[in-house]
Amino acid sequence: MEKLYQRYKDQVEIYGVYIREAHPTDGWKMQVNEKAGVAFEQPKTLAARNLVASACCTSLGLSMPMLVDTIDDQTNRLYSGFPDRLYLLDRQGRVAFKSGRGPFGYRPRELEQTLLLLLLDESVQQASAATTPAQP
Repeated sequence: MEKLYQRYKDQVEIYGVYIREAHPTDGWKMQVNEKAGVAFEQPKTLAARNLVASACCTSLGLSMPMLVDTIDDQTNRLYSGFPDRLYLLDRQGRVAFKSGRGPFGYRPRELEQTLLLLLLDESVQQASAATTPAQP
């Protein structure tokens, strides 16, 4: 996702949304998280979740803006975000792309293809509007 952010950040808004920890040290912990330096307990407060989200961004080298879900996981529940999910919303706020569940359904390339089609369609509409003569 960082590569997509770097590639398209001047054309669209891209955000990560930090939801509950998928593999907390006080739950289903994974060795890979410890090796990557992102091993944390499940945050119990929003302040703690903000700290963990910030630490994860730093450890993973993410520069894209990160939003943090509420401690009651409202965004996660509304968008079925756990453990990983990709969404693309068009400029009207409609869902244009929804990935399968991560990690196996996490396909940034498919999201990028949909994004390119949206940008192309937007470009065609703008060009059409610019060349359409004004009505008398």
